[in-house]
Amino acid sequence: MLDLFGPYRGYRAPFWLAVVLLVVAMAVPAKAAPPKRIVALTPFVANTLVKLGVTPVGVGQTLGGHDRLSPKLSGVPVLPLSHPNGPNLEQLASLDPDLVFSSRTWAKGNESMGDLGIRVLVQEPFRLNGAYAQTKVIGGLVGKRKEAIALAAAMKRSVAAARKGIAERPTVMLILGVGRTPFTFLANSWGGDLVTKAGGRLLTGGVTSSSGFERISDEIVVAEDPDVIIAVPHANEDDIPSLTEYLRSNPAWQTTSAVRNDRIYISVDNSLLQAGTDVARTIRKVRRVYLQN
Repeated sequence: MLDLFGPYRGYRAPFWLAVVLLVVAMAVPAKAAPPKRIVALTPFVANTLVKLGVTPVGVGQTLGGHDRLSPKLSGVPVLPLSHPNGPNLEQLASLDPDLVFSSRTWAKGNESMGDLGIRVLVQEPFRLNGAYAQTKVIGGLVGKRKEAIALAAAMKRSVAAARKGIAERPTVMLILGVGRTPFTFLANSWGGDLVTKAGGRLLTGGVTSSSGFERISDEIVVAEDPDVIIAVPHANEDDIPSLTEYLRSNPAWQTTSAVRNDRIYISVDNSLLQAGTDVARTIRKVRRVYLQN
């Protein structure tokens, strides 16, 4: 049999091993340094970063105000967001970001950012389990993997505590009011998943959509006859008060159990519309204020 390693036996073995190790080392790419200038357009990523000890150079405007943002972000520039483009590109470029965390809401703007040579990643969860996974992904991207694993575990523990002792499971319709057009939150939406985790039995009228929302009619709301209606107005800030009043007193819903028992609620703090790190607090609020379970 041909001995291919014969020439390297004996005293030459160390030299042969050194050559192999050198070739392998050259073939493995160097680990990229974590980005230093990060813009976080969603409250979930912005809060996750500061919990990991990383302060972004800019954050996105949050619908419903900035109460959901960590106090540690109070001095960070806030970028106004507009549909469908997201942030103003000149304002964004002035921050000179290495990385922008965005969401699919700003898909058109994400493409424009990429055209400017800005690295854009979409890391916004749409269900609770996604929040745990995305926390770890974000941690890995910014060089805080170990801290992110601990943060995700702590989030799981706090959610488990917030869900203890559920006694009643009322039927719920979670309605997104876009003008006077109702959309229902589905089970694959952030709000739908949190209401379910809080003990609500989500009614959707049998519709489905990969987006997590689907347009429905007032007749479907009446036919579903939910115990509880939670309405989330979605409009320009100046139009929120009038839309809130319309949703609260919509005459088309008057025959539902929710209206007859005075169990129609309005959520304007964005906690059911967009993912955040305040999951346990949101579940407790849903249970205490809306579901009363």
